[in-house]
Amino acid sequence: MNKVEEDKKSAELRALNQKLFQEEQKKQAVLKQQEAEDSFYQKLTDRFDVNVLIVGDSIGAGVGTETEGQQWFKQLQTYLRTVNKSKVSVTNISMGGNASYAGYVRTMALRDDVNYDLAIICYGQNDRTDGFSTNYESIIRAIRSKYPDCSIISILESSQREYTEKMTAIQSICEHYDIPVVDTIDAFKNSGKAYDDLSNDGVHPNDAGQEIYFETVKAVIDDNVAASTGKMSDTDVINVDVHEFDNFVWYDASTDFERVDDTTFTISTSAFGILGIDYTYESGDNKADIYVDGELFESPTVTFDYDFSQRHILVVSDDCTVKNEIKVVFNTKEQADGFKGMCFSWE
Repeated sequence: MNKVEEDKKSAELRALNQKLFQEEQKKQAVLKQQEAEDSFYQKLTDRFDVNVLIVGDSIGAGVGTETEGQQWFKQLQTYLRTVNKSKVSVTNISMGGNASYAGYVRTMALRDDVNYDLAIICYGQNDRTDGFSTNYESIIRAIRSKYPDCSIISILESSQREYTEKMTAIQSICEHYDIPVVDTIDAFKNSGKAYDDLSNDGVHPNDAGQEIYFETVKAVIDDNVAASTGKMSDTDVINVDVHEFDNFVWYDASTDFERVDDTTFTISTSAFGILGIDYTYESGDNKADIYVDGELFESPTVTFDYDFSQRHILVVSDDCTVKNEIKVVFNTKEQADGFKGMCFSWE
């Protein structure tokens, strides 16, 4: 092959490589655009990676499982990997013993730089009826605010056994937002097994109960995959009081507060709105004196009648205004060590 032929061949190869490169770039751009436009359910069909967030109480956390790996959400993760043949990441921020306000705070305070495709909400067991619908809707609004393209699924907890006022509130809220509902109350009743065979303590699903949770969530997802359900649309609030949760600020105990001594934390700030606290209940009596601008504001006191500790997030006040400083004083160093932080939300 002479020099002219070699140059011609090299030029042809360069042109071919350039064409292949451009075609691959175009293909990747199309895939990237499709991934951006797909809902969670469509991503499963199109075999894209997905990120799932679980927000709930102890049932959401899989408490009651007898065999490691049998938690309903772990079974779900394994199953989803067989559907999309890609990566399925699950983040579970559920906290045992907590009510739905904790779900709002945990969602708003989450800073992990993950863009979630699906959020599964699992609350009701620990909530009082009063204020439940507002707190529950605030979780939905928090998810929609932080992750606008995120699909949502809500679970009716089997532990309620009947369609209590809290469960019908969830159904009503989900109908308004067009959110699929996983009805484990009905699933338990129609399982062919006695309730006590599905829960060893009357609340938390055992391995057999976890299987029902997984299968019921799976069925809802499968139905929406088959229907190629798209992204959620913007929807107005049901209860205008939910707007009081529109804005949020988190003050972390380790980075924002100053620990003055073994039991005392202070922070210089100005804030107003709904005040929440995140700290750990130790066995026995728990007390936190909260001072606002030098005056005793509230002293949340809880007797925790268990032989273990448990983290809790609760509302301190629906209306708090701070001009200069918050000080929190715990009864003991052990209780102070469990302090995670405080937050404000407002309209």
